Amino acid sequence: MHTFIDNIITFSLRNKFFIFFCTTITVIAGITSFIHTPIDAFPDVTNTKVTIITQWPGRSAEEIEKFITIPIEIAMNPVQKKTDIRSTTLFGLSVINVMFEDKVDDFFARQQVYNLLNDADLPEGVTPEVQPLYGPTGEIFRYTLRSDKRSIRELKTLQDWVIERKLRAVPGVADIVSFGGEVKTFEVSVNPNQLISYGVTTLELYDAIAKSNINVGGDVITKSSQAYVVRGIGLINDIKEIENIVVKNINGTPILVKHLATVHESSLPRLGQVGRMEEDDVVQGIVVMRKGENPGEVITALKDKIKDIQQNTLPEDVRIVSFYDRENLVDLAVKTVTHNLAEGILLVTFIVLIFMADWRTTVIVSIIIPLALLFAFICLRAMGMSANLLSMGAIDFGIIIDGAVVMVEGLFVALDRKAREVGMPAFNLMSKMGIIRHTAKDRAKAVFFSKLIIITALVPIFSFQKVEGKMFSPLAYTLGFALLGALIFTLTLVPVLSSMLLKKEVREKHNPFLAWINRKSIGIFDWCHARKKRTITFATLVAAIGIWCFTLLGSEFLPQLNEGSIYIRATLPQSISLDESVTLANQMRRKLAAYPEVRQVLSQTGRPNDGTDATGFYNIEFHVDIYPEKEWESERSKAGLIEKMQEDLAIYPGVDFNFSQPISDNVEEAASGVKGSIAVKVFGKNLYESEKKAVEVFKVLETVDGIEDLGVIWNIGQPELRIELNESRLARYGVAKEDVQSIIEMAIGGKSASLLYEDERKFNIMVRYESAFRRSENEIGKILVPAKDGSMIPIRELADIHTITGPLIIYRDNHARFCAVKFSVRGRDMGSAVAEAQRKVERQVKLPEGYTLKWTGDFENQQRATKRLAQVVPVSIAIIFVILFVLFGNARDAGLVLLNVPYAAVGGILALLITNFNFSISAGIGFIALFGICIQNGVIMISDIKNNLRERHPLEDSIKMSVKSRVRSVLMTASMAAIGLLPAALSHGIGSESQRPLAIVIIGGLIGATFFTLFVFPLMVEAFYRQMLYDKNGKLVQRRL
Repeated sequence: MHTFIDNIITFSLRNKFFIFFCTTITVIAGITSFIHTPIDAFPDVTNTKVTIITQWPGRSAEEIEKFITIPIEIAMNPVQKKTDIRSTTLFGLSVINVMFEDKVDDFFARQQVYNLLNDADLPEGVTPEVQPLYGPTGEIFRYTLRSDKRSIRELKTLQDWVIERKLRAVPGVADIVSFGGEVKTFEVSVNPNQLISYGVTTLELYDAIAKSNINVGGDVITKSSQAYVVRGIGLINDIKEIENIVVKNINGTPILVKHLATVHESSLPRLGQVGRMEEDDVVQGIVVMRKGENPGEVITALKDKIKDIQQNTLPEDVRIVSFYDRENLVDLAVKTVTHNLAEGILLVTFIVLIFMADWRTTVIVSIIIPLALLFAFICLRAMGMSANLLSMGAIDFGIIIDGAVVMVEGLFVALDRKAREVGMPAFNLMSKMGIIRHTAKDRAKAVFFSKLIIITALVPIFSFQKVEGKMFSPLAYTLGFALLGALIFTLTLVPVLSSMLLKKEVREKHNPFLAWINRKSIGIFDWCHARKKRTITFATLVAAIGIWCFTLLGSEFLPQLNEGSIYIRATLPQSISLDESVTLANQMRRKLAAYPEVRQVLSQTGRPNDGTDATGFYNIEFHVDIYPEKEWESERSKAGLIEKMQEDLAIYPGVDFNFSQPISDNVEEAASGVKGSIAVKVFGKNLYESEKKAVEVFKVLETVDGIEDLGVIWNIGQPELRIELNESRLARYGVAKEDVQSIIEMAIGGKSASLLYEDERKFNIMVRYESAFRRSENEIGKILVPAKDGSMIPIRELADIHTITGPLIIYRDNHARFCAVKFSVRGRDMGSAVAEAQRKVERQVKLPEGYTLKWTGDFENQQRATKRLAQVVPVSIAIIFVILFVLFGNARDAGLVLLNVPYAAVGGILALLITNFNFSISAGIGFIALFGICIQNGVIMISDIKNNLRERHPLEDSIKMSVKSRVRSVLMTASMAAIGLLPAALSHGIGSESQRPLAIVIIGGLIGATFFTLFVFPLMVEAFYRQMLYDKNGKLVQRRL
């Protein structure tokens, strides 16, 4: 190993031109990679999943579960590498999510689902669709349409047939979800009294329309040596033609559709409505990006396309008005990070300048920073990874360049010593290659192993699974690559630059700052040295207390990221109608828009027509876009604003509110499977029983501190009007069951008889009774059905008509129904809140046989990640021990160096306690990086002490000399690492929430570790060596080290 490092340095010094050439290539490649690396605010943290959406309009949740959800779930059973099958079934819609393990390729997953979907045994005319490939963080753009002249129906037609088609063609766009507006249809409103007077049945009318809208082809005829294609044209082109369709011919008199019904333009029953600020009814488009695309590039292309549509395609009075643009968030996040990085670089360079007091050394060290970063970007690009706030914000230049500092400082000192020996004029003339090579070799060993150790310390992060793995492995990769880059350049470029820049006039200038620091440090060390036993005991005591303090820290999964907007979900009583829900949504939206901090508000009631969001009329979502906190006039924080909103919205009785953020909201829903960040699921066959138990759980959770947004997700609550046919009565009147069923379907809900084409657009022709004849139970009972003998029988003679309350929404997880209680934790750490809740629930809620409880969501993730850390951290410490063993060749020194770890941990733990942060995964990563740095200092210290002993200095002198010569490099590397992260620790920009705990741990830990390395660690080394080298009378026993 040592010869390998030696060869690298020798090669570099001999081939300077080659090294510069490679550096230039790296710079060019790095800049190109940087431009093309996708940068996003947050990583997409959900696992691969495939969503199957099936719509069957007009059917109740139980029917859809029985005929669609269960058959598809059974068909999906053989899918390989899946973890869960989750489904949500509600009125007219079934949504099934097949969740996969880590690292499963999206296309592999989708291919399996496509192949197996054909095996599902589904009702006729029902076709399941597989949702396009996008994750919960895919929403990149929202817009609404505005026009002074056109109706909402016309705007919806433009959205569906013009805008959506063009936007789908933009590279990287996965889907366009249209929400709100009315879908245009043509309706044939039947008057049953006319039917009776003309003696026509509903079915005859329906058949007539269905059959008279058709074109046929009659092949080719030859006419005067030319071939003519024969076409029979019978397509309906407008409302007039529908009215004139002949339904029946009675004694030579044609009966037309217009005699029996009125034909007019209408719309499908609405599933949802969108409001924006003062507009109560708008058409909204949500643009969703494919997984793994570069948001910057997609949004740019999207905006160009929108501009093009606006200018060339849309009528002049229609405008596309953007509401949410992901680019703003990404830009803001990038600004936060670049700002922190720039400050970090400047501060680090400044420190090198203060300690070294020589511009040449400063230049050599500073040049490594951009090179290491560019190298990291090349590697990220090569691995196809994206950069995000979490991974970029945690880069600490102090850690990255401390190797270069150690190297340059060593070279500088050696050259300075030589210059003093031979005198400056002689020094300026002599060749310095030998000195540089010799010193660089000496230092390279420590640098190489310490970098290796820091990279090994990052290993636990690579082993994370699921959410935390996707969140933090980019961070470990970025930091690992940057370290690798720095190591390569430290071993090649630094010696080359030093040999070129440090040719003449190398001398330590008198540095008053450094002299003062040296004087103070040596003073403190002498004081400690005189009181060895007390110092060591005191330090050990502090370490023990500090480690015990760890139990006082709260735990959470991840600190909340601030996305600069608020997402509010209101859950109304289940049985509410759309009109009532929209009225409430409009009131609440105006109330929210009145806050001075709020820029604009968009409200969504119900669900979009394509079924991508499984919810009903009872669900209102508000996207509240707020001004940056810097611009607020009031003294409120964001948390204060949310509290105020909660108070003001409390006037609506029976409405549940949930506060979140747009991206977090999607991610939480993907993690817990319900609309909330943590959920308790009660599994069982009978929904009524499960719901009773869920209410019990809810009552227990109300007593736990810190649990917010608590609510039972109700399953029951859909009023149904049941028409139960009676077999014996059907037989008595001679009525076929299918006739009754098709008349119920057509007369009440409406049934599409055919399509009417307008150029490329096509619209349904619906046959339906006039609203007066299908308004109440009484009217429905009077609907007539034809019997076999031609007589007409009212439905109430054939069936019992009554109302009941049935399931509104049915949740299933791995083939079992469940009812859920959702909550989130605020104002307290998640770990302890959930632990307390679990204890109380276990004590107070008794489940009947066959019913089980499961806790899912963020909490599940945190438990898994913590368990993982507990397994992997010891392993990585063991690997570090092996590396140290290889470096020193004995276990004694390796063990001594590892003593640095607990002392460094203490500083980090106390720093978290003082700043009032919980222990989250990002703080854990701070600790991991910290251990790497403090071990490096120990390595350098021990190597130094041993060198002095080899040169036959007495033990005590060796220790003192080492402390004196290492003060500068230990303080410099520590202060660089700490101060390089200072901007991140103090920043409050968007995305800083995840960097702060990490930075705080490293800064706090380094303060503790530096103190220990300089003043306590040498005393411990001395005590160990004394026992080994001397006998009881103080005589030297062995010399071998």
